[in-house]
Amino acid sequence: MTELSSTPDADLPKASARILIVDDNEPTAKALAKILSSAHYQAAISLRGNDAIEYARVHSCAAAIVDIHLPDINGLVVSQKLREVMGPSAPIIVLSGDTSMEVINTLPHVGATYFFSKPVNAGQLLERLKQWLGAPSQK
Repeated sequence: MTELSSTPDADLPKASARILIVDDNEPTAKALAKILSSAHYQAAISLRGNDAIEYARVHSCAAAIVDIHLPDINGLVVSQKLREVMGPSAPIIVLSGDTSMEVINTLPHVGATYFFSKPVNAGQLLERLKQWLGAPSQK
């Protein structure tokens, strides 16, 4: 688990949402974190699904971006467990190169809010996050 912000939760403005990135491809995860940071969101990275679930239990996360194929647990299972931890209104975005109908049809059953195929269009991702979370504050 790598948290890319050291700002304590109590010091965060309401709009400075922390977004959990769950992807075992470290360059991809870091690129997503950079995109989110440039848009004034906070980013926390987990390279393993179980670590992400534990992180979400301890830290307040406004949204999650989850890859499907992880080394320890399927991302669809991670999405389902994050939904339980994060509640019904937090956006959970599944991000994967696997665009099979089996995956697409499973998304509503695991609590996923939206699906983006890889490579993700950064502008579209940020626009969706803005719709769900509001515009982040610019510190």
